[in-house]
Amino acid sequence: MSTLATTDDKIRQLVVERLKTLPSGRNISIGSKGDFSKEQLIEHVGQNDEIGKKIVQIQLSYLQSLKKGILLDE
Repeated sequence: MSTLATTDDKIRQLVVERLKTLPSGRNISIGSKGDFSKEQLIEHVGQNDEIGKKIVQIQLSYLQSLKKGILLDE
């Protein structure tokens, strides 16, 4: 297994762990793709399909913004 594949797997696992912290019974809207439950989002990330990749992209963007202090009152 290549390092890139291992890194991608670790990133997806991080996103799954973050998704697990979302409240149950709430849906997340992904633009024109529709509304998804926490469990559905976790499934899509695990499948690494189009929606899963979008969720990973959103989560990474959020974490990068947090790191840069964009989301904080600095």
